Amino acid sequence: MGDFMPLRHCSICGRSFQPHPQVAKQSVCSDKACQRERKRRWQQAKRLDDPDYHDNQTRSARAWAQRNPDYWHDYRAGHPEYVERNRAQQGQRNRQTREGIAKMVASSAGKPLPTGTYLLRVVAPSDVAKMDAWIVEITALSVQNEDLAADCKEMT
Repeated sequence: MGDFMPLRHCSICGRSFQPHPQVAKQSVCSDKACQRERKRRWQQAKRLDDPDYHDNQTRSARAWAQRNPDYWHDYRAGHPEYVERNRAQQGQRNRQTREGIAKMVASSAGKPLPTGTYLLRVVAPSDVAKMDAWIVEITALSVQNEDLAADCKEMT
């Protein structure tokens, strides 16, 4: 029994398997799901490392989509559970994105700042913002009396 090879653990599922003697560096069992995942990982790495392979895959995918324009419409029509699951996942992704984005009016103070002259000084850069937002410190240089607004006459 000189052909016996020790058991190995599948890098995909973790189960023990008997490797094929012809495949010296076999790290994945022969289960179809594990082989499919091995191929997916190889293709992903190849697309990242080989620009020609990436371009060819992109062209092939576009050509297939042009030959099968109704595929996704038909798939969604025939798989309502997929549509619902995808909708829920997209809602979760949208919520996660919104949590990290600054709001246009993000002040939580109950009373707005009084009219006056202020100095804005950048305290820290903002990682994500919708409209060039900064984190600032507001220091009052002078504040006008709010009661003066009541004395103003309307222009006629």
